[in-house]
Amino acid sequence: MKKIIGISILIFLLVFIIYKSNDYNLIDYMVVGDSMNLGINSYGNITYGYNDYLKDYLENSNLLHKYNNYFVKNEYKIRDLVEDIKNNKNILYNDKTYNIKKELREADLVTVAIGMDELVKILNNKDIKDFAKIQKDLDVMVNNMEELIKSITALSKKKIVLIGYYNPYTNNITKDVDQILAYISDKYKNIASKYSITYIDIYNLIKKDVNYLPNKLDYHLTSKGYLQIAKEIITKNNL
Repeated sequence: MKKIIGISILIFLLVFIIYKSNDYNLIDYMVVGDSMNLGINSYGNITYGYNDYLKDYLENSNLLHKYNNYFVKNEYKIRDLVEDIKNNKNILYNDKTYNIKKELREADLVTVAIGMDELVKILNNKDIKDFAKIQKDLDVMVNNMEELIKSITALSKKKIVLIGYYNPYTNNITKDVDQILAYISDKYKNIASKYSITYIDIYNLIKKDVNYLPNKLDYHLTSKGYLQIAKEIITKNNL
């Protein structure tokens, strides 16, 4: 009898170890940022964002354990997210409280897409031909982004992905916008290198097809545009 009980306990332990081992191989995916993460298309409708495609890919590949997009909102500024992490913000969703520091610590994959809404406001309110005047605002964004990435990497030692920006104006593919986006991209690449994270430069990816931005009055992408970003993340991170 004792022998049977011992074998049963051994079998239970083996099953438990195998289960937990498989569980550890799964990915807790967290996304943070502004409207780039909401799947808003060029006509203001909520469709499929890059993060939705990425979540589906992980799910279909039997890699996803948990998905978290609770710290995403329209016009979320980089500085605001920095402060939310500093203040350890809580979000109530479906009667459950989610703590930003806890979620970042537990995440195996974090995609950071923030600053696009800010950048568009800067470009709309400044003379883009005068780079010297616009550079000050860009540097504020860059400095805030470095502080943000520093805060995130202090909490999470797993895979962090920083997503860059695209030209929001399909009718304004000029050397001035090229210069602005190249400047930010170069700064973000340096930040990514400094903190050992992955940087996804999406400027040329979106620029190659004007159909990704069909509405000249809105800077959000089509679902196909977001899909290209998801594919780039999957490829660059060997997911």
